[in-house]
Order: sequence, then C-alpha cells, then structure tokens
Amino acid sequence: MQTSSRPAFEVLGTGQYTALSPQGQASIEVFGLNRGSLVKGRHDAYLAAIPFLAQWRAATDREQSRKARDTVRIAWDRPLADVLASMFHQSSLPAAEILFAEEDDVLSLLRDPELRTGFLDVEDRT
Repeated sequence: MQTSSRPAFEVLGTGQYTALSPQGQASIEVFGLNRGSLVKGRHDAYLAAIPFLAQWRAATDREQSRKARDTVRIAWDRPLADVLASMFHQSSLPAAEILFAEEDDVLSLLRDPELRTGFLDVEDRT
C-alpha cells in the first residue's frame, strides 16, 4: 500500500469513499472506511462546515476581520477538519462540478480567492 498518496476520495454529498485504484479499494475494504458511522460522520462534518464558509464571507463583507478570523479558527478546530480540507482540495479539481452537484453556492464559496486565502493561510488561523 502506498502511504504517500490518497488511494480514495470522498464523494462529499454522501460521505462515502470511492476507490481511485485497486489499492484504494483494498484500503476501503480492509479498514472499513465506508462503515455507516464513518460515512455519517463525514457527511455531517461536510454539512457543518458550510455555515462557516458563509459566516466568513458575511463577516468579511462587513469588514469584521476579528469575527472572520474567529470563524476560521473555530472551523479548523472542529472534529473532522480534514473534511473541510478535502472540500477546498476537491473544489479545484476538474471534476468539482460533479463532486459538488447541486451545491453551486458551496463551490462558489470554496473557489473564492479571498475566502481560500482566509481559510488556508496558516498565519491567519491564530
């Protein structure tokens, strides 16, 4: 098994992992990555992350920089923050429109350059 690359990717709407390779399929099966509780947790984390994006955008638009920074800090401090990281990563993929089907507003936020800087700039998280 290769540990340097991700053998699977999330289908965000469902929280399930889909294999990208035979190794990915084996990992999903061996580690039980699509167990009901894990799928539900990833799906819930996805749904919980969306309001943070909108809250940051609103605070920034109102020039409330402290509230925007607090929003980012709280979003990254939550359990399953890796789902938020995956959302940002997947929003830049060629298949993003498919991955975020019927979630145009979420995809638009994730692709907003100012929002990406606000969330992904490590110095702004403190």
